[in-house]
Amino acid sequence: MKQLATNIVESLRGEPLALVLVLVNVTVLAGFAFTLHEVGKSIERKDALLQNCVLQRQ
Repeated sequence: MKQLATNIVESLRGEPLALVLVLVNVTVLAGFAFTLHEVGKSIERKDALLQNCVLQRQ
């Protein structure tokens, strides 16, 4: 795996624009993944709070 990554970086070194585009895409995808993870945690907290409110009213 490490050798594959090294080969890819070496081949992209001759194409700096392509390397930058790949890095930007990876960064954006990581940002989306992090955002979705945080949204999921927020929804879980909201659901737990609503469940707690419903149980207290009974």
